Amino acid sequence: MNIKKIIYRTIENIFKSIKTKKKYNYKIHQNNKFSDYQINGIIEIIKKEKLHPKYIFKKIKNKFKKKKIFKKIKITPPGFINIFIKKKKIGKIIDKYVKIKNFGIKEKKKNIVIDYSSPNVAKEMHIGHLRSTILGDSIGNILEFLGHKVIRINHLGDWGTQFGMIIAWIKKYKKKKINNINTIENIYKKAQKKFLINTKFANLSRKYVVQLQKKKKKIIKIWKKIIKLTIKKNEKIYKILNIKLTKKNIIGESFYQKFLPSIVEDLVKKKIAYIKNKTVLVKTKNKNKQYILIIKKKDGGFLYSTTEIASIKYRYKKFKTNKIIYLVDTRQKLYLYQIFSIVKKAKYISKKTKLIHYDFGTILNKFGKPFKTREGKNIKLKKIIKKTILATKKIISFKKGNIYNEKKINKISYEIAISAIKYYDLSKNRIKNYIFDIKKMLSLKDNTGPYMQYAYTRIISVLKKNNTNIKESIKKNKLKISNQIEFNICKEITNLEEIIKLSSQGNPHIICHYLYKITSLFSKFYETNRIKNIKNKKIKNSKLKLISIIAKIIKICLSLLGIKVLNKM
Repeated sequence: MNIKKIIYRTIENIFKSIKTKKKYNYKIHQNNKFSDYQINGIIEIIKKEKLHPKYIFKKIKNKFKKKKIFKKIKITPPGFINIFIKKKKIGKIIDKYVKIKNFGIKEKKKNIVIDYSSPNVAKEMHIGHLRSTILGDSIGNILEFLGHKVIRINHLGDWGTQFGMIIAWIKKYKKKKINNINTIENIYKKAQKKFLINTKFANLSRKYVVQLQKKKKKIIKIWKKIIKLTIKKNEKIYKILNIKLTKKNIIGESFYQKFLPSIVEDLVKKKIAYIKNKTVLVKTKNKNKQYILIIKKKDGGFLYSTTEIASIKYRYKKFKTNKIIYLVDTRQKLYLYQIFSIVKKAKYISKKTKLIHYDFGTILNKFGKPFKTREGKNIKLKKIIKKTILATKKIISFKKGNIYNEKKINKISYEIAISAIKYYDLSKNRIKNYIFDIKKMLSLKDNTGPYMQYAYTRIISVLKKNNTNIKESIKKNKLKISNQIEFNICKEITNLEEIIKLSSQGNPHIICHYLYKITSLFSKFYETNRIKNIKNKKIKNSKLKLISIIAKIIKICLSLLGIKVLNKM
């Protein structure tokens, strides 16, 4: 259904037939001003290959004339190729593909691991966890839609010195009632401070770390309780945000401990790692700079880096992965580069397996600073969610002509608020920082989640007034384009495949921009078409089908972002 792909293949076949020396880049634009599509950059290829322009342009014209979808080809100086599409043909193409599951959009199946969210143990999730969680889940949804097998992994930091600190505090001060994550978090904060200033307490903490590693029953029991309470709290947040992570997706650092001695031994044996003063180190290079990574401490302790290496080796063997994706913020860029270099050098994965780091920017407050409390602490995620739900509830409660009862207002407020938070994050370019602004994210005028939900409800309302539904309309009616706005909508519909595939490369914001474009076109259509008043049945049914397809696209795209549609707002 991708017209750009048809154009691209046609041009590629032309250059193959004249045996050009190499592959070249040229751009295909959708252009509503001068034509339907425009190809730029062909003249540069002609110059580099020392070809005759008239001969090539004639070949292009003849090749495109043979394709039934193209109406005419116009070439303007200095070499712009303007392509015009037949309206009837585009309607027939959409008629065919809209009935196929997922519009016939798919890729060759691959096994893809996504490592995302990874909140801290013994702490509540804060706003810093939002981007990794939402981005990772959305990318997973998109890849599943394309037909890949996605293995979602929540890599919990459930091992290490912090547990020694917490257990030491519990034991020292005989804390028996540990029933919630807030108690554990408070203990952790106090223990951390004492660890830094009190040598005796620091040594006691290290002693309990050793006991934890040796799996002493009483220590393991406390450790398990801390993990259980953390997971329970995180699961509530995942459920609220409609995130697909569950207990089954958790593979914590503790799981990999048994592999670490052999990993270090193997890296030393392969001369990738070396020993200096009883410390095991690895040298890596990046942009002509040399970096050193510790994988085993002098006291025999292992580090996060060792666990990371072990996790990649395990994931490749266990899941036969073609790709492992990490959703970790920009600060970890060099660290992950070092890990990836070591893993590749050690041949723990195949040459074909891709290791990808999708880094992302920071969420900022209204002053453009990292989002923190007055005390400099990270704001709890549940607090942000609650604040957004309350703001949504206020808007709905004071809405003129509101007929909803309290229970319905609560439910709708919740759905709109969650869509607002998720969409606002996903609509931003992943690598950029953004300001968290509740007022902007709840707007019904801009590129926001509530605006998309509202556009969907408007279509449902039109279909209801005309006694039809989406499935019925798509199945029975035929698409006949009767004006320019309908033609522009149809051209956008044919871009869906390209949009989803581009978004799968760590860029869900592309889907958001596409949704905004297609819903804006729908608004123009809605303003100029009063479907209920149309007497010609074929024209009326065609328009109903067109808006049904738009509704289907909105629903699909929002589901890829992890957002639910509403039938009423």
